[in-house]
Amino acid sequence: KYEVIFFYYLYWPRQIRQGKMATVIGIFEDCYIKNKSLPVVKPGYQSRRFTHIQDTIEICYKAWKKNQCRHYSIANRKSYSILQVAKLFDSKIKYLPKRRGERYASALTNMSLSNKVYKYFGKNNLIDYIDKIIK
Repeated sequence: KYEVIFFYYLYWPRQIRQGKMATVIGIFEDCYIKNKSLPVVKPGYQSRRFTHIQDTIEICYKAWKKNQCRHYSIANRKSYSILQVAKLFDSKIKYLPKRRGERYASALTNMSLSNKVYKYFGKNNLIDYIDKIIK
């Protein structure tokens, strides 16, 4: 028995803000609180689907309850570039050099052994979350 769930760029209150496991939103939040420039890897147009942890938990619970040995994906319908997200914080931006192997888009998976991935989309809005931080 199994359930496979693909997650996409999670964010949540009290998320990891520093170190190798820090999330993008966590890093930006930490820099914003400390009045530091937000680090954006060039070119900044890399897009991601940021998903609130509450949406992810709901799908994990739903998959567990159904217990049907399926593959699920939980993401947000809206995709944002890293630069768009940084600008939402209304802070200074510090550009970092391009990284080798950087992905420019966050693609939703369509592949599984059974060739069927059940897609769910989060209800929480990243802009609302960031608005709460900056107010």
